[in-house]
Amino acid sequence: MKGICGKLLDIDLTSGRTKEIAIADDVAAKYLGGRGLGARLLFDLLPAKTEPLSPDNILIFLTGPFTGSMAPGSSKFVVVTKSPLTGGWCDSYSSGRISLEIKKAGYDGLVVRGRANAPCYLQLGDKGVEIRDADRIWGTDSFETEKSLKGLEGNGSAGVSSIGPAGENLCSYACINSDFYRQAGRGGVGTVMGYKRLKAIVAKGGRKVEFHDHKRVVELNRANYERAKVSQVFQARSKYGTPLTLNFTHTGGILPTKNFQFGTWEQALGKIDSVGVYKSVKSHRSCQSCFVHCSLITEVEEGKYKGTTLEGPEYETLGMFGSNLLIDSLPTIIQANVLCDKLGLDTISTGNVIGFAMECFEKGLLTAGELDGLELKFGDAEACIAAIEMIVHRRGFGDILAKGVREAARQIGGGSDRFAMQVKGLEFPAYDPRGAFGSGLSYAVSPRGACHRRAWPPAKEILGGVPPYTIEGKGEMIRGLYAENSIFHSLLVCDMPAKFIPLALDDYATYFEAVTGEAISREDFQTAAGRTETLIRMFNNREGFTRRDDTLPYRTLREPLPDGPGRGQCVGEENLQSMIDDFYSSQGWDAAGVPTETTLRRYDLKSG
Repeated sequence: MKGICGKLLDIDLTSGRTKEIAIADDVAAKYLGGRGLGARLLFDLLPAKTEPLSPDNILIFLTGPFTGSMAPGSSKFVVVTKSPLTGGWCDSYSSGRISLEIKKAGYDGLVVRGRANAPCYLQLGDKGVEIRDADRIWGTDSFETEKSLKGLEGNGSAGVSSIGPAGENLCSYACINSDFYRQAGRGGVGTVMGYKRLKAIVAKGGRKVEFHDHKRVVELNRANYERAKVSQVFQARSKYGTPLTLNFTHTGGILPTKNFQFGTWEQALGKIDSVGVYKSVKSHRSCQSCFVHCSLITEVEEGKYKGTTLEGPEYETLGMFGSNLLIDSLPTIIQANVLCDKLGLDTISTGNVIGFAMECFEKGLLTAGELDGLELKFGDAEACIAAIEMIVHRRGFGDILAKGVREAARQIGGGSDRFAMQVKGLEFPAYDPRGAFGSGLSYAVSPRGACHRRAWPPAKEILGGVPPYTIEGKGEMIRGLYAENSIFHSLLVCDMPAKFIPLALDDYATYFEAVTGEAISREDFQTAAGRTETLIRMFNNREGFTRRDDTLPYRTLREPLPDGPGRGQCVGEENLQSMIDDFYSSQGWDAAGVPTETTLRRYDLKSG
C-alpha cells in the first residue's frame, strides 16, 4: 500500500535500545492511520492499569497516509498516550513539519517508552535515531528550544516538537509545541514527555515518500480549490479564521462566560470576536498542504504588550481567556496565549482552571493569602497573567491548580466540584452544553473527557437547524459525528478543509485511492471508524472506566442558563441518561457501555 512506510521506530529511553515495528498492509487498511492505528497500538503495547507517569507508559507519535501528499490539511500528526489528567485514553493533535520529516526518515511514527536518566532529545534522520544530551536546553521555553535545535548543523529545515517548563514541571495539562505556534494541547501529552525527561524530538529525513498517483492529487487540489473559493463559508474562514466562531457561540447562547455561569457576553463583540481580532491581523498563514490559510498573524500595537506577535489567537483561547474570565482586552489574551505557547500549557485547560479559581475566590473558597497575595478576580487581566506563571512554576497555590480543575476542586472542597467544569478530569472547551444538548452528550461520552474534537454539534444545533434543547435523535447524531471525525483524525486531515470547504467523505475516498492505490468506499470508512471508536472504548473499560464516568458537572446538569436563547435550559440527568442509552445502542454497546459480542465480531475485535 502506497502512502505508508510500513514501520514504526520504537525507542526505549531507559536502555537506549531501538527496534522497528512492522505495520502490515491489512492493519493499515483496517485502521487507516492516526487515531485508528494509535488505538490499536496503545491497546496492544500498553500493559493494563499502567500509571500514566511511569516508565511503562508509552508516547506514540503518528503520521497519516496522506502525510506529504499535498492533500488539503494533511500536515497533522497525533500523539497518543495514557493521560495523566484523566487516567484514560488520550489523543492530541497538532500540525507541524515534524510529521512530514518523520515520514521522510522512513517511518509512519515513533513509539517512545521508558525514562531517560537525564534530560535528552531525539535526533531522527535517514540513518535512524540518536538520543542526545539536552541538559543545556532543559529549562528553556519551547520557542528558545526550537530556535536552538534548528540552529544546529543540518537542522535548518528540520521538524521540531518540544516541551516547555510546564512539561518539565509535570503540570497535568502540559502540551507539546511544534513550529512555535502549533500545539498538541489536550490531555497532558507534554506532561508524559516531561516525565520521560524528553525535551524534544528533531526529525530531518531525506527520503522520497511514494504515492500511487501524485499527479492525480494535484489535479484534485486544483479542482477542489476552484470549488472552495466561491464558497462564502470558505471565504469567511480564510479571512477571519476560527475567531469567527465566537460570534455565533455568543448569538447561540453557548459562549462560556464567567466560568460557564452565563452563555453570552455582549462585551466581547467588537473587541475579542472576529471583528476585534481582525483589527490586529498583519498577515495570514497556511499550513503545509492547505489552501485555506485560516491562521492569523496578529500583533499588539500599543500598551504594555506592544510588539507581541502571535499566530492566533484561536477561538478556544478567546473563549477560555476572554469571556470565561470576563477579559475583553485582546492584548492580554494575546500575551496569555504567547505565554502558554512558550511555557507549554494547554490554553483551554489553563483558561478553565483560572476561571474556576476566580469563582472560588469570588465565593470566598480561596483567599489572597492562599494565592501569594494575588486577588484573582474576574476581569483582572494582570491576575490572569500572574496565575499562568504560578501554574507553570507550581509556585504556591499554583501547585494545586497545575493538577487540573478536578483535583483542585477535591483539595479546595466547599462544594467547588459543582462548578469544576470537566469530564473525566479533562476541562471543558469553549462551548456551554446547556445551550446545545448534543454537546453535553458528546462531552459526557468522549473517551478523552470534555472534548470539542470528537464531534462538533454546534454545526447541527446552532447553525444547522437541529433543535438544540431536545434529546430526540441526539444519540445517533453524535455517533455519526464521532464516526466522521474518527475518519478525518485517522487520515490525519485538518477540520478546516474537511468541514469548511467542505470536502465530504467521498472526496477523501478519491484522495485515498490516489495516494494509496487502494479503492475505499464510504462504508469502508464507516467500518474503520466504528472499529476505532469501539477499540478506544474497550481500552477505557480495561482501565476501569464505566458508564458512571460518562457524566457532566452539576452546573451543566442542574443550573439553568440565566441568559441568551437557551435561558432556563440545563441538560438534566434524565435527559443525559436517555441520550447515553441511545448513543450506546447506536454504537453497538450494551447498557453499561460495553461492546456486544456481535459488535466485536463485526469489527474483528477480541474482548479481553
